Amino acid sequence: MKYFPPAIFAVAAIFAAILLLGSASAQAEKIVVTDFALNSAQKNSKQLPNGWALKVWHGRADVQLIQDENRHAKVLRMRSEKASVSIYREVKIDPKKFPVLSWKWKVTKLPKGADARNVESDDQAAGIYVVFPRFPSFINSQLIGYVWETSVPEGTILRSRKNPMVHYIVVRSGVDNLEKWITEKRNVMDDYRKVFGSEAPKVGGIALMIDTDDTLTNAESYFASVEFKGDAPRVSVAEDYVHFAKAADPIAWTYE
Repeated sequence: MKYFPPAIFAVAAIFAAILLLGSASAQAEKIVVTDFALNSAQKNSKQLPNGWALKVWHGRADVQLIQDENRHAKVLRMRSEKASVSIYREVKIDPKKFPVLSWKWKVTKLPKGADARNVESDDQAAGIYVVFPRFPSFINSQLIGYVWETSVPEGTILRSRKNPMVHYIVVRSGVDNLEKWITEKRNVMDDYRKVFGSEAPKVGGIALMIDTDDTLTNAESYFASVEFKGDAPRVSVAEDYVHFAKAADPIAWTYE
């Protein structure tokens, strides 16, 4: 996954003007950031999911809502061929009330030879990034990225060499559990404390990403839902359905 330079947050502020502010539906026990199964677009559509903004860093976007016949519901499919693509949504969440980030994802193809420890091969098949804006300066904003790596061992925490405010947590690695839907649960409060050494501020945004422009390979991944919950995290479960460090661009996220 790539480096998010400070200007990401200026871009996020622009996105915020066109997004559905406060559109995440709150319930007593959780906040649903997105459930792609409930999207109103037709079952196979290149229409951007409701409330999300697309950014293509490199190459061509291949982001589509499709009907997953095994789940009997729509999901988001992200494909990358020598490209870097993300979608972003503004959210406003207090992690003290909803500390657990839960999401469903599936990876079917990893970028060959990718390894986030090396700038030249810093690609991932899938990543979900939590943005912590720190006002009044966007420069001080922080990110935690939960990624599915090709080579870096699970549990590894990587700090960007270009922006110390960006950290990656490797949730999955390698070919184990490819082709399976997996429900992940991470306590964002605990992870923030582990990474940054203090209490987590409020969450301001979520990004979903796929990236293969360094290795010049292909990858494919899927997302079904993203939620914040108030319960304690449980062990991630694999569901048996059958089948970021670059030089900063002064005005945009950098994916070269």
